[in-house]
Amino acid sequence: MLNVKRTIPYNINEVFEARSYESMGYTMNYRLYVPKNYDCGEMYPLVIFLHGSEERGDDNCAQLKNGLQVMFDDVTSPIYDSIVLVPQCPKQSQWVLTSWKENCSICDVPESREAEAICEIMDELCGFYNVDRDRVYVTGISMGGFGTWDLLSRHGARFAAGMPICGGGDTSYARLLKRIPIRTFHGSADDCVPAALTRAMYASIRREGGEMISYTEFDGAGHAIWDDVYADRENIDWLFSQSRLERRLKAERAGKIKKAALIGGIGAAISAALVIAGVKKAKGKKRK
Repeated sequence: MLNVKRTIPYNINEVFEARSYESMGYTMNYRLYVPKNYDCGEMYPLVIFLHGSEERGDDNCAQLKNGLQVMFDDVTSPIYDSIVLVPQCPKQSQWVLTSWKENCSICDVPESREAEAICEIMDELCGFYNVDRDRVYVTGISMGGFGTWDLLSRHGARFAAGMPICGGGDTSYARLLKRIPIRTFHGSADDCVPAALTRAMYASIRREGGEMISYTEFDGAGHAIWDDVYADRENIDWLFSQSRLERRLKAERAGKIKKAALIGGIGAAISAALVIAGVKKAKGKKRK
């Protein structure tokens, strides 16, 4: 990868290209960041950033307003060497078609056209750019926090990790979500989206045996905690350190161990059966 020396942070309004996605009469605006040192011989992580409710519209600008610039303020951040997708949700819609005051049930809430479009844009980007499919991440704030939980629940196999901030999801999907590395955050005094929603998601995943989830609650903080989350370099480094490959290799190793144990158990059972049979046969012999 070509080394680009940066001394000052990029202005995201200048480096994110304005684009739009169209399919069967539906249009979604989005902004896209591709590293200046993009190399066709390299593979790049893909980050999906989902904005909050106030940034909805059709100007293809407002979605850059909150949270995202903070991630680019550190010129050494790994986000500079990744592809970043920032879709804009239309004014009258939501990432998840549910109330922001309670956790939803995916069985009762159909997937939004906006969420479908995000996945379709992801497919296009993966087909055109050298996207490392084992390092695709999703994060979002407020309404985007709900969208992050929703994408992880409906399309968890596509993501290496997620970072939902002050959102909510479907607790009944905890058994699936426990397989995905997740860091989630909420302010205890949030009067827009109750912190109880994130607490419930965390507790449900932990009850299912989830060990790859962590929850940080900002004591006394209100709704807008995202700058504190994204300014913490440790959170960014954690996100980019996650890979589906590592989980896949770990699962394969666990499967081999389980198979070996099963084969060993069957072998031991057969040996025991042969010994028993031999004893019975020996007992059945008459001495001459």
